[in-house]
Amino acid sequence: MLEEEDLDGICIVTPNESHFGIAVEAAKLGIHVMCEKPLAMDHNEARSMLEAAERNNIIHGVNFTYRENPGVKKMKELLAQGLIGKVYEGTFQYTGAYGLAGPPGWRGYRSLGGKGGVLADLGSHLIDLVQFVLGEKICSVYSSLSCLHEGKLKRIQERQEHDQSADSAFLHGSFPDGIQALFYTSWISHQGNKNQTIKLSLFGSEGAIQFSSSELGTKLRFAEGKNPWRSFYLEGVDQWDDSAEPSEERFRPWRLTKRNEIWKWVDLILEREGERRLILKRIPTFQDGYEVQKVIDAVIQSAEQRREIVIGEEGAIGE
Repeated sequence: MLEEEDLDGICIVTPNESHFGIAVEAAKLGIHVMCEKPLAMDHNEARSMLEAAERNNIIHGVNFTYRENPGVKKMKELLAQGLIGKVYEGTFQYTGAYGLAGPPGWRGYRSLGGKGGVLADLGSHLIDLVQFVLGEKICSVYSSLSCLHEGKLKRIQERQEHDQSADSAFLHGSFPDGIQALFYTSWISHQGNKNQTIKLSLFGSEGAIQFSSSELGTKLRFAEGKNPWRSFYLEGVDQWDDSAEPSEERFRPWRLTKRNEIWKWVDLILEREGERRLILKRIPTFQDGYEVQKVIDAVIQSAEQRREIVIGEEGAIGE
């Protein structure tokens, strides 16, 4: 198809183990690429994909769709304005329950989805969101990965099935500016009627700010000092409502609109080809996917070796 059809671009939505080969081959042929997350199986593959994309001057993107949530954008804006002062700490989660019945399709197998399992599936979004909001990259991690086997959680080193990937991940992350954070991602965490939950909480010298999103809606709230929590009204999303009927539309209302990452990627292609003149915004690129993959690899290494891992500038990982 890549060789015989006159393609402008491709969207890679295949299992993770095939992202690398497809993306590099497309880049060699000058075909623009939008890739599902995570970008690759490890940071070496991700770096090679980034280098191929840049060498062949294609427009490349990763579908980190939750950056588009108005609550995330507002949170980033308020932090930049110093709403909570200097940020000290954070707690972050992205959880679901669809792994309780067993491995969730190919994502649950190391050979197709990678060792990280849920860390690659949901954790990649969470890592990208936090790095996007803070404008900083995680510089070291200390982590624990677990697999659910016969009704018990077992550490990744004790897995019974060789091809089983992680179902649950906890990690402590440090940032260059001194921020300390706890991350939690799982697909074996009961959700009630929320179905899936993203929650970002940040604590600073002047107050705290908290973003929450699920299939019940979105909310963003702030507390200054000892004052009561107050909520921000967010345009373009359904406000959180515990009595609402849960739906994908309440979780990602922009999914099928011009605000989604694939639509914006197509606009970038059309603008380059001179078919449209548009005021365009940046999309997550292979560079962002590579930065996330470095963290995923470090988390896996930390869990396997039970020690803190420092993340290097060029993807090198060590003590």
